[in-house]
Amino acid sequence: MPTALEIAEKLLKNEKANRALYGQLIDSLDDPRYIRLAENLELLQNRQLNILNRLIAELEEDVPPPPQDRYYAQHVLQPGETLNVLAIKYNTTVSKIRQLNPNLGPNPQAGQVITLAIEIPKPPPGHIKYYVQRGDSLYLIADRYNTDIDTLVRLNNIADPDVIYPGRILIIPRTSRG
Repeated sequence: MPTALEIAEKLLKNEKANRALYGQLIDSLDDPRYIRLAENLELLQNRQLNILNRLIAELEEDVPPPPQDRYYAQHVLQPGETLNVLAIKYNTTVSKIRQLNPNLGPNPQAGQVITLAIEIPKPPPGHIKYYVQRGDSLYLIADRYNTDIDTLVRLNNIADPDVIYPGRILIIPRTSRG
């Protein structure tokens, strides 16, 4: 069952789509009486968006911080990426990302490290953090660090070994293959 925050975010997304329609409606009307009514509807819509934004902000403040004894995957925000984009890439929600990143501002910037809603095992001692670059594959990374793909998949809880995104921070063991 979705949380109140997830429902409010979904409502906000739908209401933003509706806001554009009010402008189109006003532009398509000729009669001043109808234009005035449509403008009043648009004002109500804007008030509703403001209230939803306030509700979401308050719900985000009430989200408890993540448990300290768990480890999560991380991602360095790339230029043009948003929390919505990350949520889609990593099959999660913006509210879960915000829950794991309570100090994240309203508009995260490229270069910020974002904790993802992907639980991983405790990293091994002396591990390496590798920042995935464009063109990387798990095969190339495993080969470069003398490990195997299965180990990378396990340590980083990767759902599909054929899909990794630039900016993802991978945990790599320092030990080499036998």
